[in-house]
Amino acid sequence: MYDLIIIGGGAAGLFAGARAAEAGLRFCILEKMNQCGLKLLTSGSGQCNLSHAGDIRDFTECYGAAARFVKPSLYELDNSSLVSWLEERGLPCFDRGDGKIFPRSMNSRDVRDLFQGLSRGGKIFWKQTVCSVTPEDGYFTVASGSDSFKGCRLLICCGGASYPSTGSEGDGYEMARSLGHTVVTPVPALTPVFINPFSLDSCAGIALPVSAELYEQGRKKAAFGGDLLITHKGFSGPVILNNSRLMREGDELRISWLPGMERDEVEEELQKRRKHSGKKSLKSGLSFPGIPESLLKVLISLSGLRGEDLLAQLSKKGRRAFLDHLCSCSFRINGLGGFNTAMVTAGGVDRKEVNPKTMESRIVPGLFFAGEILDVDGETGGYNLQFAFSSAALAVKNISTFN
Repeated sequence: MYDLIIIGGGAAGLFAGARAAEAGLRFCILEKMNQCGLKLLTSGSGQCNLSHAGDIRDFTECYGAAARFVKPSLYELDNSSLVSWLEERGLPCFDRGDGKIFPRSMNSRDVRDLFQGLSRGGKIFWKQTVCSVTPEDGYFTVASGSDSFKGCRLLICCGGASYPSTGSEGDGYEMARSLGHTVVTPVPALTPVFINPFSLDSCAGIALPVSAELYEQGRKKAAFGGDLLITHKGFSGPVILNNSRLMREGDELRISWLPGMERDEVEEELQKRRKHSGKKSLKSGLSFPGIPESLLKVLISLSGLRGEDLLAQLSKKGRRAFLDHLCSCSFRINGLGGFNTAMVTAGGVDRKEVNPKTMESRIVPGLFFAGEILDVDGETGGYNLQFAFSSAALAVKNISTFN
């Protein structure tokens, strides 16, 4: 009889194991793959963006509608406490300069191996695909093939549905449903968007700050700004990834390539240029700081203009067409990246059915959740791993009070 059974040996599960070992709990981790932390190994392109160096008080706004839910976890184990905990156990970390915190080695395997080593205070069972979870009189029975495990407390943290090749296939959702929990429909998050036909494919690789508005059937539903990356098939970069949870196929994305400038300001500037620099070509006279020449060339062409024409020849109609593409360039979203490319999953176990102060189920006593299996998804930059670690720490803290 274990004090705690942890289902899932990913970021949240391994961290929970490390904390459980330090708390002196008798526990085991059940992992369906032949090794733990496969998705953790892919984090940050194999470098493992552990957290963010910002003020913890600003973190909650990076989790969208889950802002209030994540607060108790984040304050139980904040970013500075996480870094201190890791460094005290032999894993030095650093801020890369953009606020993203990485292990000094820039190797996610070092993170996985540390957690796994610390979890040796319990038992790790690999190749254990859970078939059923049954709450009984004061304990849980977890069946996995021909094996059966019994524990006083159960922590489900087997991730979402993104990167299924790492074992993250949404198994936990069925476990949660079988125990009476509601699952908010999982969808890919932190994913690029695809545009077809795409007029900017020749600009693939360009990254620049933009402001954007999102429309659904002609009605504005969101506005945001940040760094955008043009790809061969559409858009990526933080401003797209962080807001992809809001986007749906068929939505319209309107992009301003001059964030911080209103259309009226830009039009006034163009009229001044036409008056005082009329002999310049359009490709010279219509340039703005921060807009690469290759992108400007495409915007001019999309406006029905020719780059070699003179600025003095720019008609009112041509000026307005260019302003449309410069300040409100419209793209129809053809699709989003699926679970194979999405960094995380939006949706999951309904937050209303979990106590955010303990991570315990409000439906089944002794059942806890942590990490991506919950309906929590944060922005890119270390926020999702921070929540995985913080929610696991909070869950184990409350589990240990029973023993």
